Amino acid sequence: MSQVQEPPKIDAEYPDVTVHRLAFGSCHRNKAVKPNQQPIIWDAISLLKPDAFLWTGDTIYTAQKTGVSPIELLQYEYDQMLHNDTLGYKTFLEKAQAEGFLKGGIHATWDDHDYGGNDYGMEMPDRQERQNAFLDFLGVDPKEDENRRQRHGVYYSVTFGKVPRKVKVIFLDTRSSRSQYCIPSVGAMPIPFGLGSVVSCITRWITAGFRLQEYIPKCRDAKVLDEVQWKWLEGQLLDTDAQINLVVSSIQVLTTNPMFETWGQFPQERKRLLGLLNSVEEQKSVVLLSGDVHHGEILDSSVGVKRSMGRTIEVTSSGLTHSCIDPFYGSLCEPILNKWSRHRYRNGSKRNYVTGKNFGTVDIQWADSNVADDKTQSEMKISVHDDVGNPLISTGSLPLWAYESHFSPGQISHVLGPVDGHLIPLFIRVIFALFLMVVSFYLRKNVFSKLLNDVGKGKEKQE
Repeated sequence: MSQVQEPPKIDAEYPDVTVHRLAFGSCHRNKAVKPNQQPIIWDAISLLKPDAFLWTGDTIYTAQKTGVSPIELLQYEYDQMLHNDTLGYKTFLEKAQAEGFLKGGIHATWDDHDYGGNDYGMEMPDRQERQNAFLDFLGVDPKEDENRRQRHGVYYSVTFGKVPRKVKVIFLDTRSSRSQYCIPSVGAMPIPFGLGSVVSCITRWITAGFRLQEYIPKCRDAKVLDEVQWKWLEGQLLDTDAQINLVVSSIQVLTTNPMFETWGQFPQERKRLLGLLNSVEEQKSVVLLSGDVHHGEILDSSVGVKRSMGRTIEVTSSGLTHSCIDPFYGSLCEPILNKWSRHRYRNGSKRNYVTGKNFGTVDIQWADSNVADDKTQSEMKISVHDDVGNPLISTGSLPLWAYESHFSPGQISHVLGPVDGHLIPLFIRVIFALFLMVVSFYLRKNVFSKLLNDVGKGKEKQE
């Protein structure tokens, strides 16, 4: 008789907190918040009284813009977040305690800036010390939760409520074990005028535009997660008893934009992730949340997939204190977002992305009955709000038992991504044009000039 496997351990459980609203956000640069600045985005989040707050990456930025930030600089910025009144985060925590919201706590994963280096992955030095500083900021007790301290990375899971009103949030760590890009990023190198990030965007664009990941073995086999985290994630998803499963990735999964740091730059890893999300028991909802890119948008896996049986939705919120309309994208932000837009979720609204400061919410309306098979009323809606709390874009109502976040396995390879070889036709046209120019030059120099000379000599003989 086979032994029944125990379900994977959940890192934190809040069985008495039935979630009706979660807030989430990313990219908080303390320096971007000016003294007496209004509005402060944390005030807008406080007014909505979320049951928990989810950091989707970049909780802080240090003043060091190139290279690797020392641990001391990271700790300084964390301390500022917790104790500097002008930033708003301290007041947010105090209001939560006084007014009784955030009963489900604050939970997080990191991205490159709170990790300590722009675009960094597994090559980061002193990773354990950085992880400890991050967990200290979150208030994780080193004695009570040794597993999180000893784990290779900050991946983590938390549940709220009880079946059938249970919500699970799974935080991925896309930094600690991530391989270098096909063309290694120079985003943290001391290139004049801050052009390291610009060059990195261009090299990622070239890599995806020529589909180098399909032809170069080291690029094809590059990793986002190590096998330990993959096995952990599989257990979290396949054995879930939660009706709603939110998977938090600091970098985007479904975007077609080739310039950003995304799962799409690692096609095999992305395909594996989508396959795993697709294996969750039917009638259990799966949604992706992400940050990093300094704008907000809603992404849809079914766009461009013929006869799609379902969809996985991803909602990105970034950033809390700055956005892509600030330097270094500036005026290029909206043209770039308009250029690569095929992945976006369309529900009839004209505007399908947000370029200002923003945060996100997940609103859940549970059915009145606690009966597990009541499929008539429960629904969720995921929105991105501006810095005063106005909802700007939204998924609209997603009935929990009707929202089908599954599609056939054969359709996974057809989900749109950035590695599509879109630069190859242009390259061929340029090479062909250059070839014609060389041929034309050769003909003019050799054949045509010889013909003219012969004609000239013929005229001289006639004279």
